[in-house]
Amino acid sequence: MPDAITEATPPGQQSFASVVKLALCNGLGISAAVISVTASALVAGHVGWTGAMATVPYGLQFLALLLATYPSARLMSRHGRKPVFLAAATCGMIGGLLGYFAVLRSDPILLCLAHLALGVMLANANFYRFAALEVARPERSASAMSLVVFGGTFAAIIGPVLSRQAIFSADLFASAYLSILALGAVTFCLLVSTRLPVFARAPAGFGRRELAELLRQPRILIGAGFAAIGYGAMNLLMIASSLTMEQLGCLYEDISVAIQWHVLAMFLPSLVMGRIIAQVGAFSVALAGGVILLATSAIAFLNPMSVSVLQVCLITLGLGWNMTYVGGSYLVAKSVAPGHSLPAQAVNDLAIGVFAMIGAFLPGVIVTRYGWAGANLLVIAALLPVVLMAALHKLRAPQPAPQGVKD
Repeated sequence: MPDAITEATPPGQQSFASVVKLALCNGLGISAAVISVTASALVAGHVGWTGAMATVPYGLQFLALLLATYPSARLMSRHGRKPVFLAAATCGMIGGLLGYFAVLRSDPILLCLAHLALGVMLANANFYRFAALEVARPERSASAMSLVVFGGTFAAIIGPVLSRQAIFSADLFASAYLSILALGAVTFCLLVSTRLPVFARAPAGFGRRELAELLRQPRILIGAGFAAIGYGAMNLLMIASSLTMEQLGCLYEDISVAIQWHVLAMFLPSLVMGRIIAQVGAFSVALAGGVILLATSAIAFLNPMSVSVLQVCLITLGLGWNMTYVGGSYLVAKSVAPGHSLPAQAVNDLAIGVFAMIGAFLPGVIVTRYGWAGANLLVIAALLPVVLMAALHKLRAPQPAPQGVKD
């Protein structure tokens, strides 16, 4: 990005190495998220919180993610990416340790504190993809962002294994939280050796006027809308699917495998998504992802009690999420003037945090009252307006996008 330089401004292979390390850090962070989404509601039940209360710790994780996003962006604008990323990785280690003691003591308050700390870590992990844009060559920026998101593919392997194997403790759930601690420690070590941006001049302010100007730009609204609502839909349906599969008699191991395939579908497409964006444009990719999410929820709504349909829908849900998340985020990043990158990133990730939090809090209530079909109907109602808005904008404004981003 033009408003930032990196430590020693690493060219060529050094730049690529930084992107690879960011991808690994992203994979480790998402592995921690996979463990938390797989275990949190079950651990909450284990410590005495059932029904609608079962998803409160996971919901608090996304409340922390939401509240930490804007302050983290401000701190990055003043002190650079690395110190903030390192502090966030430390929060992840603290969260894993608190979760471990919460299981041992059957303490729901400690469990909530653990997920609050994890939320801070994940709020900053969301900025890894934007940091990749700053260390990559301009012509490789879409591929750099996609590569960082592709790092989440490792989470599809590491996360479920660590969540269903008692590796660090005889207690399965205690081991899961110790795994989160270990993932945070490895992330910290990787970040220490990663070249990250140091801003050459102060980025644009975060005042109301600057934010209002960003929100008046349709492309930013549509990009952030797809990224945020797509994330909320994914969160809601991923957790709801776990609860639904449990109601249908599936074992914990079966649920973990289904989530594993879902996570693979979330991140594996990133291997080629950068090239697809370069060919057809971020706007078209995000729009196509929104259509896939709508189709997924429609099929799930019509087949609410089929485990096999649920498993297939988890895979298409992952694909749709990838397209809305990568396409929407890249559209936001490339639709702003130089010097306004951090405010735009903050707006984008605040929107993601809001909908991710809603998607984390609602599953227990929605599934208890309205079932799996009700959860999918809610996704359709939330996503349809954005898809229609984007389609109308594409028809009315076919001109080339700013800063070389294709429509």
